[in-house]
Amino acid sequence: MNMKRLATQLAGIACVATLAGCATNDQGNLVVDPNKVNAIIAGALTPPPPPPPVIVEEAYVPGPNDVYIAAVEERDVVIVGGDTFIWYVGPDGHRHRRFYAHGDHRHDVFARRDELHRVMANHEGHLPDHAIAGHGPEGHPGGPQANHAALAAGKAPAPAPAAKPAASSKEVKKS
Repeated sequence: MNMKRLATQLAGIACVATLAGCATNDQGNLVVDPNKVNAIIAGALTPPPPPPPVIVEEAYVPGPNDVYIAAVEERDVVIVGGDTFIWYVGPDGHRHRRFYAHGDHRHDVFARRDELHRVMANHEGHLPDHAIAGHGPEGHPGGPQANHAALAAGKAPAPAPAAKPAASSKEVKKS
């Protein structure tokens, strides 16, 4: 027990001697500005800022009715004869009815509209004209940065291997 008490006292004396050497010079005058010490202590006690949010883009596969669904309102989706139709204004300025699906699919239309609005928010208010694979944040394996780095280096992605042609019946039979 005495050994433990002695070790604690020696550790305390060593700590005081070290701190006294940092705060005073050999004449005993204060060397460190107390305002700077308070600023450093306050900086050390404040928690670090939270990391930036991770943005994950959803996959987008174009559909045949996306142009109509992106601008649809609730009054434009109707059920006629048990089928779901979408009313839209055509290039001629007249309203037209477009078939969507058999049965009541109003909920599906509005869910797709919300999904299209999220995609459009990431693409300057327009729908992309091609499919987009879902990807994680920048630098994530398989994310957008990997493809950009290959293209910047002047390397085109490797083409998919061609399928082998099927053997004809004449080549198989050898008798």
